[in-house]
Amino acid sequence: MKLKFKTLLIMGLMAILTVAFAGSADKPDGGDDADNYGTLTIEDPAVYITESKAYTFSEIEPVFSNPDKAELLTYTYDTADIKIENGIVIPLKRQDKRVNVRAKSEHFNVVFGVEVKYLRFEGQIYNVSEYKQAIDSRVAQCKAVTADTTLFIGDSFMDEYFIGDYMQTYAQDKEIICAGIGGTTSYQWEAVYKKIIGATAPKNIVLNLGVNNFYNGRYMSEDTTDSLKRLFMLLHSSYLSSNVYWFNIIQSTNSDFITSSSRVTETNSDLTVWCEKYDWINYIDVCSKITESDLREDKLHPKTESYDIFTGALLEAGCEIVNKK
Repeated sequence: MKLKFKTLLIMGLMAILTVAFAGSADKPDGGDDADNYGTLTIEDPAVYITESKAYTFSEIEPVFSNPDKAELLTYTYDTADIKIENGIVIPLKRQDKRVNVRAKSEHFNVVFGVEVKYLRFEGQIYNVSEYKQAIDSRVAQCKAVTADTTLFIGDSFMDEYFIGDYMQTYAQDKEIICAGIGGTTSYQWEAVYKKIIGATAPKNIVLNLGVNNFYNGRYMSEDTTDSLKRLFMLLHSSYLSSNVYWFNIIQSTNSDFITSSSRVTETNSDLTVWCEKYDWINYIDVCSKITESDLREDKLHPKTESYDIFTGALLEAGCEIVNKK
């Protein structure tokens, strides 16, 4: 069963309790190893928050060296800075701060830190100045977004330049908007998704992103995976009612891009596991379905008719696309 993050945010506490920070003089220790309880360790999680107060979340993962001696933990922390429910931590303030958290039970008492990071989208990696005209155009398009809209966003795969001919027929009777921007990366969409989509939550948000991280930006797999996860969580916190679908990254047979093959495989593999934990995001495998004959001469972009593979996989995943009235 997938971890239902939307539900966790509003559920009462179950297995793990959380209380407000109340300065304790207890000395932290990893556990009562003398009685064979073993030790408790908790890695420091990191969470992000943006100017619009969109945020990412992180799961607190206690590790008991002797699992048979695991105990329920009470978390003590400053409730003005973060919120913990059912082992999920989210940030509350736009700030860069390490928030100390005490995890305590009858035989364990440890302190770890939650790294809150204010995501300001600074630096070249987030620079979208060359796409200003395209962004303004997509902002205008998305003014038509309603709660029935299936919104396709991302890179050139979802740009009208490539998908437009296909959508003239496919989307003719459907509530669909295509607002992709050719050449963009997941980092750039972290910076502009809110501006483009606007205030209305679409029924479905469908993304094709990651291609340019490898084939243009030459970013590492771990960094790209982290960026995509961050974007997915920002989208979810901004549009709680929207279903999110991500087409995994296809393998290009273009000789200029072949060196990125292993990084594409690694990111796809990591994200299929991550997406499976949550009920609001769906990992759509098109990589295994696309062959070289489905691609244009550039050996990267799908032919017009090959977009059937994408929409077919989307529907197989349970995406409900509303027909126009």
